[in-house]
Amino acid sequence: MKRAIKLQTNGLTKSKWKTLRNFSQDALKLANNLLDKRKSKSLMDLHNETYLESKISTSFNSQVICDIERNVIRCKGNRLKHITVKFNVPRNCKTFNTKTFFFVELGMYPRKRTAVPIKQNRDYQRYISLINEGWVCKTYGLTSDGQIVAFLSKEDPVVFPERKNILGIDINSKCFAVSVVAPNGRVLKQTYFGRDIWVRRKRIFEQREKLQSLTDKGSHRAGQSLKKLKRREYNFIKNRLGEITKEITNMALQYNADISIENLKRFNPKGKCFNKKVMRIPFYKFKQILESRCFDKQITLNIVDSWHTSKWCSHCGAVGKGHNGANYSLFKCLKCGQIVNSDRKASLAVAVKSLLERKSLHNTTNCVFFQFSNRRVSVNTLLRSNDGVDVCAVHNTSTPMESPAL
Repeated sequence: MKRAIKLQTNGLTKSKWKTLRNFSQDALKLANNLLDKRKSKSLMDLHNETYLESKISTSFNSQVICDIERNVIRCKGNRLKHITVKFNVPRNCKTFNTKTFFFVELGMYPRKRTAVPIKQNRDYQRYISLINEGWVCKTYGLTSDGQIVAFLSKEDPVVFPERKNILGIDINSKCFAVSVVAPNGRVLKQTYFGRDIWVRRKRIFEQREKLQSLTDKGSHRAGQSLKKLKRREYNFIKNRLGEITKEITNMALQYNADISIENLKRFNPKGKCFNKKVMRIPFYKFKQILESRCFDKQITLNIVDSWHTSKWCSHCGAVGKGHNGANYSLFKCLKCGQIVNSDRKASLAVAVKSLLERKSLHNTTNCVFFQFSNRRVSVNTLLRSNDGVDVCAVHNTSTPMESPAL
């Protein structure tokens, strides 16, 4: 488990601030120069070709140059606007305390270290609490604006006690659909989160198109407004994702449920409009925040395969073609004719797959039974053959799996 905390500097002298600023500017300049010379994707080739030249032109420590080279290899663009240089403990960095300040001492140049004082605010208190809980900080980073980033990790694997129910999450471009399912197939709760994100981003898209057209015509003020709009959009999404994950984890604790999400992978391009919507889904950022929240609240986060989650009918168990052709937000089963919200049904399928995998792990026989419908239909097509489930049967019950429409 890894996480990063940005620590704010405090009480920097003019000479120390000048040293940090010059170092950041030289590091960014070196990174962009290496980007121009990058011909191979191999880090070793880049190191052999440019290390001696970088050492002479900047006089950085060897560890600093190697970290900049790794940033260049990971960069996907042609230019870098900012860079965070990492310093390893204890070789190139160390920490110490005085009566009034906590210092991070960075070895930016050979035989020359700079002690940076850290402001004891909420971020620093959070950092100290994590250290007391067993987290280890072996790397500190210096950002382009002169702030310190602490990269913490906890290597010991933690296994949380298994909770009774499963909370499945389906992530899409307009909302987060959530379903809480009991082991007997009963749906305890179904709801949506984050509907306001798409509404707000749609307005931002419209403003961005207008500002982009003015920027193309040469308007300098429109270009500045466009940069502020991008930053405002980023901050809004990050804050809302944090609020949504807090609500979801609180719901999981309320219903005594573990959390399951899909293991989404890269998709094949299907057109400009579709690609734009899919690429706007903040799945990776949401997953990072959710992992951190689940770890803090001792909730197990399960990653299930996304195979057939959008094609499976939760009423009869049949696997169809997926979304309704006329309306992408609705799912229509060609076998039983049921029409439900596709996002809500997909979150239900994620929870069911997690329950089936759990039952297959705890079951000593080769048969796993799951109760969800009054129709005797096999649901083995919901899982792949290598998921550990050989046979899946259905019990007889009078209640369908979907909860009433919200």
